Amino acid sequence: MTNQIAAVIVTFHPLIINIQKLLERLRLQVVSVVIVDNGSHNVKEIEEILVNYPQVTLISLADNFGIGFAQNKGIVFALQNSAIDGVILFDHDSLPEEQMIQKLVEAWKSLTIDGHHLGAVGPIYQDPRTLRNYPISVFRGFRLIHKYPQNKDIKPISASFLISSGCLVHRKTFETAGLMNEDFFIDYIDIEWSFRAYNKGYEMFAIPTAVMWHQVGDDRLKVLGREISVHSPLRRYYLARNSILMLKQPHIHWQYKVRELFYTVSRVVVYIALVPQKRKYLKYILCGWYDGIVSRVGKSRLST
Repeated sequence: MTNQIAAVIVTFHPLIINIQKLLERLRLQVVSVVIVDNGSHNVKEIEEILVNYPQVTLISLADNFGIGFAQNKGIVFALQNSAIDGVILFDHDSLPEEQMIQKLVEAWKSLTIDGHHLGAVGPIYQDPRTLRNYPISVFRGFRLIHKYPQNKDIKPISASFLISSGCLVHRKTFETAGLMNEDFFIDYIDIEWSFRAYNKGYEMFAIPTAVMWHQVGDDRLKVLGREISVHSPLRRYYLARNSILMLKQPHIHWQYKVRELFYTVSRVVVYIALVPQKRKYLKYILCGWYDGIVSRVGKSRLST
């Protein structure tokens, strides 16, 4: 792994100031940037700011085809053009700290020397609202262990899943494990892909010295000492549907499936009890479960 890395950014109705901040951070960290816009109403504004960024290519999609589809468009373009070693993925509202990518590359080299068969590495994610670090997830048996990295940590943390935004992936991983699952549209895409890569013998690590600001969910609820991300009813549809679709994936371990089946129901019971618009949320969740059972994939009919 060298510094021949391309960045792929997926945008969907972004704040232009956020795109500018992200591009400024990436300007000296990657050889090129590919923006794949998912039918944003302000795509013309994105085009206007790119006159200042000649290393950026914009792929403008006519509609929102989902994050997996957009990521794949960008990944394929980058690997065919400038990304000799690999690709790092970003959401439009993520902001890496300076030198984040260099720290990921250095960690990759060190872990490879130590004998690890790497598929991807990712940063530590900090919530700009709370200034707290998100946990790193490790799946063991029926348990999903959350490791909360501290700012003083420097040792790489082995992870079962990595959030796609900020994730640095070697081209060989994509060639072996495949691209992102476009059927899911949004949610669970990075988890499903992580399982596929793991089944091909790849390891994943979070690098505590590499930090990125990243916001998960619209808000946070605290229940029995644990935080739950608050999403819109439509996002809850995708979470409910894709949790069922995850159970149908042959490469996912049966222990994870048992755990997911239990929590996909229990999480909803707790969630419905705490949020407003209970009937609307319940309707979207039940539609999601049904569509998952009948394998209706892609963009939800509820969003039309």
